[in-house]
Amino acid sequence: MSATRYFSGLEVIRAAMEVEKNGHRFYSSMAEKAHTELARELFFSLAQDEVTHLKTLENLVPKYQDGEFWNNEEDFIPYLLQFNDQVIFPSAEQVAAALVSEDGDIRALDLAIAAEEKFAEYFHMAAAHARSADGKKAFSWLASEEDRHAEILKERKVKILAAAPSR
Repeated sequence: MSATRYFSGLEVIRAAMEVEKNGHRFYSSMAEKAHTELARELFFSLAQDEVTHLKTLENLVPKYQDGEFWNNEEDFIPYLLQFNDQVIFPSAEQVAAALVSEDGDIRALDLAIAAEEKFAEYFHMAAAHARSADGKKAFSWLASEEDRHAEILKERKVKILAAAPSR
């Protein structure tokens, strides 16, 4: 193994669980501060989806507590290192700054779209490197969920822009 830090499958799952928890807080906060009902409803729904994702990850924990399950770890581990929580979800300061502006919902949606796309990438890569069928299946499902979230956010952004009064 190279000089990079070793991550077991369990560590990756736990890291993903923390990001899902932070995603729940992120979307809950945005739901509370959203300017429009369209944005508020969307962010609340996404917050609830993060809880479902967390439960899926929790179900993986017993399967991987005692071992590793990644192929090509020398290539995969450096990739994982870049996905700490602050890379995926914006900081509280970024969210607050986005939401106080006149176009706060649009700026918040842009932050959320970027976060979902980054996390989808993480799960796609995790699925590609998982050794077990269960791991591949779970991470593929999570990747598709994050891709779905990004598409929903993009669609809602179009609706909010269309409903906004012209300036």
